[in-house]
Amino acid sequence: MLAYIIAFWSAPRMTIGHLVFALAMTVYIVIGIRLEERDLVNIYGTAYEEYRQRVSMLLPFPGSK
Repeated sequence: MLAYIIAFWSAPRMTIGHLVFALAMTVYIVIGIRLEERDLVNIYGTAYEEYRQRVSMLLPFPGSK
């Protein structure tokens, strides 16, 4: 998802239309990640909660939180 966000924001010429698109898609992705994480907590329970405590939402590097 981070790659999509970077791609949306790395336009050589940022027009108003592209700015609105990039902002809307970023919000859409963040909301989607939150909903997906909620589902993963329901499926995997405590194990996923512990994983979420160790790993950040967009940069999945251990210890980055």
